[in-house]
Amino acid sequence: MNNQYVKAMFICGAILLWTSLCLASGGRVSYSDGQPVVGAEVHVHQQEVDKYQLTTDGNGRFTLPTMDFLDAFVQIKAPDGKDFATVNLPVKVFESGEVAVVLQPKR
Repeated sequence: MNNQYVKAMFICGAILLWTSLCLASGGRVSYSDGQPVVGAEVHVHQQEVDKYQLTTDGNGRFTLPTMDFLDAFVQIKAPDGKDFATVNLPVKVFESGEVAVVLQPKR
């Protein structure tokens, strides 16, 4: 019985690991007051070329494509683009899928 328990735990752990590796990378964008940024512009730039564009959903979340971008950068802009600073980060930062980006007001 103990042997079956160990096998079941091993299989569950393997499934969880496989699932986490298959999930796409991405993150959540919010304002400094904690409110999600709906409709923020997210661009993936590689070698100064805009390769991919998307917007955040109603919860401020976005998912990057599963393509390998190597030395790409992710640029995030507020929907209005005027009152908040633009964020530029390497795509590797978003590999965990749980990155929280807080947009800061322009000074």
